[in-house]
Amino acid sequence: MPAPAAPVAVQSHDQPPRRPARRLRALLSRLAAVTLASIVCLVLLEIGFRVAGYEPIYRAYSKPELFWRHDPLLGWSQQPGARDTFVGPRPFPVQFRTPVRINSIGLRGGEVSPVPAGGKRVLVLGDSFVAGFEVAEDKTYAALLEGQLTEALGVPVQVVNGGVRGYGTDQSYLYYSEHGRHLRPDLVLLHETRNDPEDNTTLHRMRRPFGKPAFSPRADGSLSLVGRPVPRYPQCSAYRLDERFRVRRLDTPRTRTFCWLQTRLADHSAFLSFVTSRIQRNPALVHRIYNLGSPEQGARPASPASPEPSVPPEPAAGLSGTPAPASAPAPAADHAHRLTSMLIRRLAATTAEDGVPMVLLAGDDELPMLDEAGFVADGIEVVRVDEAQRPPPGSTADPRAFRDAAHFSDGHLNPVGHRRVADFLAPRVARRLAQAGQA
Repeated sequence: MPAPAAPVAVQSHDQPPRRPARRLRALLSRLAAVTLASIVCLVLLEIGFRVAGYEPIYRAYSKPELFWRHDPLLGWSQQPGARDTFVGPRPFPVQFRTPVRINSIGLRGGEVSPVPAGGKRVLVLGDSFVAGFEVAEDKTYAALLEGQLTEALGVPVQVVNGGVRGYGTDQSYLYYSEHGRHLRPDLVLLHETRNDPEDNTTLHRMRRPFGKPAFSPRADGSLSLVGRPVPRYPQCSAYRLDERFRVRRLDTPRTRTFCWLQTRLADHSAFLSFVTSRIQRNPALVHRIYNLGSPEQGARPASPASPEPSVPPEPAAGLSGTPAPASAPAPAADHAHRLTSMLIRRLAATTAEDGVPMVLLAGDDELPMLDEAGFVADGIEVVRVDEAQRPPPGSTADPRAFRDAAHFSDGHLNPVGHRRVADFLAPRVARRLAQAGQA
């Protein structure tokens, strides 16, 4: 008789879950609840502030597309026929709401009419300091200069405002070569500002809607143009020329994340608009918050392994002008200032080919880093415009009173500053126009 089979132990699969798993589930559940509650609170705050009349930053300020358009040569240009109110500076506090009109050739002001017999025309090139969107059209130093020159010379003088916000020396040079020369000016004024060297080595700055081309020096002293035609860069990208004038990408996952959060969320939030307005008396803090994570703030070009855009260098085709003779800029000049000096001299050589003298307007802090010896050798007259923005000797006036009305945040010239620049330039420009007429 066979022995009875040993009982078989049956293992239950309904074992209670391990304690760590229960803890993880509880933690995730609490985290989800906190996240949901935070989102609900933020939504309620947003609704409340909108009902109270607060606007998101995106709505409070004028949109770039109101005044500017993509330009395959220059990066961007002013929209012909545009008329709207320019609100700024961005970010808070709002200090000006200026009516702006752009004429049919994309320049600020009324239509450019033919020069009367015996009259003169001056073309002013530069960036936002020339465009003067912060003040009324007739309060810009270009408009004021027109009346003063007409009175001083006794003949009709037109002063054409060729300034475009954000332009570098390279874009002013390209604009003159392709468009400005057709206005047949008798004199060109180039207004250099301290941010031009950085602009001249930048192809795209994070958060800006448009990119731009840039020039790269060759071994023989000529210049090749990088990034033409200008592509449409992602808004949260940053590209610049490094010390060897190679294109380098500066943005990182971190900076792109900050940019996305700002442009997609913060700029569209009335609550964050309210928070920003509350700290408007600390403009440095506002500026740091607004540019949080921006690679341009003190960053150096990324390593050679960084990705590059598909914009290989190409000759500057279609640009006339013999390369300016090479000269050695000041030893302290970095690659951006060396390039800027070359561009200034190239523009002066191009205007000279048209029989038009060029006057360089620059500040005391920019000139020591530029090739002043080369400018003198080329016969470029240099006018130091900082003197126009200093109080008279013995005056106790605040030097900042010539800039924006609140003395902080934006730093552009206010109507008083534009008037002082015009008063300062008028006799110097009148003398140069008279000399040009005798040549």
